[in-house]
Amino acid sequence: MKSYTIFEKIDEETLNVFLAWMRNQERNVYRAAVTELAALKKLRPIYVRQKPVNEQFAWLKKMLAWKPAETIGDHLLQVWLVRKHTDMLVSFLDTLGIAHNGQGVVDKLPDSLDPEKLKKGVDALFEKYPAGTVSLYLHMFQNQTPSGWAELQEVLDSDPRVTLH
Repeated sequence: MKSYTIFEKIDEETLNVFLAWMRNQERNVYRAAVTELAALKKLRPIYVRQKPVNEQFAWLKKMLAWKPAETIGDHLLQVWLVRKHTDMLVSFLDTLGIAHNGQGVVDKLPDSLDPEKLKKGVDALFEKYPAGTVSLYLHMFQNQTPSGWAELQEVLDSDPRVTLH
């Protein structure tokens, strides 16, 4: 699932937590995203920045759900996951036995995933983290290779805890 599709389907609570964190913790990244998204619509960024926060978030969701904004959405989601949810990424990768840099960044991804380790890792994530955050991460992880993994796609398609459909 591409990032613009994720933003089409993301639940409001997860979206608001994501955007609030970006706005408050990653101000420069947030401002750059607003600037780039405004440019896609030929708007001045100040037009967006002067809106009340709830209107900014609604505008951002609409823009991030637009296919031409895919690269911007990918970047924002990666920043949020790597900087805010490092512990989630690390624990999932450790459970799967995938080598990483200690902060959830992987140099070489496997060709396949062990179904038993995958189930254990997914269960552990849903026990510890909000379903919307876990669902978003699993979809983004699936995007890390051109065709994803059949084992993970099965989880995304059949696990009722995955909230993005």
